[in-house]
Amino acid sequence: MHHWVIGSNGMLGSSVARGLANESKPFGEGIRFNWSSQLETKYQIVAAVKQFSNKVGNDPWSIFWCAGVGTVTTSGSVLDDEERIVEHLLSALLEKLQDRNNNGALFFSSSAGAIYAGSASPPMCESTEIVPLSPYGVQKESLETKFAMFASRSGARVVIGRITNLYGPLQNRSKGQGLITSICQQTLQRKPVNVFVGLDTMRNYIYVDDAAKVAIRMIEGIHLLPAATIQTKVVCSKANHSVSSILKECDSVFGFSPHVIQLKSFSSAAYPRDLRMKSVCELYADNFEHTPLVVGISRVWQSLVRDQQRGWLSGAKK
Repeated sequence: MHHWVIGSNGMLGSSVARGLANESKPFGEGIRFNWSSQLETKYQIVAAVKQFSNKVGNDPWSIFWCAGVGTVTTSGSVLDDEERIVEHLLSALLEKLQDRNNNGALFFSSSAGAIYAGSASPPMCESTEIVPLSPYGVQKESLETKFAMFASRSGARVVIGRITNLYGPLQNRSKGQGLITSICQQTLQRKPVNVFVGLDTMRNYIYVDDAAKVAIRMIEGIHLLPAATIQTKVVCSKANHSVSSILKECDSVFGFSPHVIQLKSFSSAAYPRDLRMKSVCELYADNFEHTPLVVGISRVWQSLVRDQQRGWLSGAKK
């Protein structure tokens, strides 16, 4: 089996790559895309797909799309550029792999929070009607559709992974997201933690290694199914938490309470109060011991402590 993790330098992608390391050496090691230039990235992706095609031959293959810089506050132009890059990838796969696409499977990392932002009757699951409220959510819905259409056209199997609030030691702090990472970082720097939603706001937080395990298991499972199969999976932890309960767990890790300031968000419509999640499909992929929240928070805290000791929290490394 040949694997390619696109976005392998990011939090989710690096965890997926580590999870695949024992099975095989993933393709793409050393390949870096210039995400700041859409035109250059297009040519880089087409060239990489050609290399991947030559490497896999007639063997089974999988691609994990774990890239993306978008958040609920990202501008439409940036999201459009990102969507076109995905289109280049799918087009290149269709052209280079042709009838060998039915040997393959793709995992697309979507966003549960963005997709279900306006949905009714939480907890949301795979059968819940999706109602995106932000351009980011609309983009994720569009990309999910493009991956599904690619499966129908090419014969490749596709997993749509709607991931809840992902957290872990390698969270990109420059994106301005990640409540747990923000609480840990601000507290470590002895700064107040700004919270833009009510303390009763409910979310689902999944540790990155757990999400990676679900993604890998889903891809392993879908390879056993007929060509052009499409599966949608809510990738979530088994418990939902309020902001208040997150702060209490942080208290137990830090040994003291962080200083919290509540502020009104300028885009509160994009941050609903209740986004509890659960998965009711493909539950075999969830059948492992998930990382307890307090353990995950502790790992983020310890990672940031090491970064501070290296002088990276000041902004030198993000």
